[in-house]
Amino acid sequence: MIINTTIIESLYYILQKIGEADKIKLVKLIYLADKYHLIRYGRTITNDDYYAMEYGPVGTTLKDVLSYDSSNISEHEKKYFSELIERKEAYTFQAKKDVNISFDMLSETDKEALNFVIEHFGRMNSWQLSKYTHQYPECSLPERKRIEPIELLSTIKDDPLTSGIPENHVKESEKILTGNFD
Repeated sequence: MIINTTIIESLYYILQKIGEADKIKLVKLIYLADKYHLIRYGRTITNDDYYAMEYGPVGTTLKDVLSYDSSNISEHEKKYFSELIERKEAYTFQAKKDVNISFDMLSETDKEALNFVIEHFGRMNSWQLSKYTHQYPECSLPERKRIEPIELLSTIKDDPLTSGIPENHVKESEKILTGNFD
């Protein structure tokens, strides 16, 4: 499945730059990268489905990948994950060293979004990221409520994700997302 491979490469990309990270931190960084990419380019990196949860937004496929959920990831994807990423503890991961990867599933704009998130949020711990992401309106939904993709276009005051982006650009991204160009 392409979505899972893109998620695995995104995780590896982040981990090789920040070192080890726990599941919550990885979930929040990917969420922020998806949000950044959607606002700027009209699509997310992962095409994941997000839900409002106790500690903030969670991508369901990303959660399955990090949990090795056999019902939702194939043996090939598990193998690819284990070639790139090492589980240090139950919920802590790090990139394997000396791996030769071309990041075929990540576009240049995907990498731009991941780099932006790493630069602006990579030093935060899981709980700081959870608190930060709870500022977005879609994260105040009742727990286990699906976050609609259009809700990911929300912004907050002094949001680095939208710094320098004119409001009409966000409207154009919404048109791309919805396919409504009227």
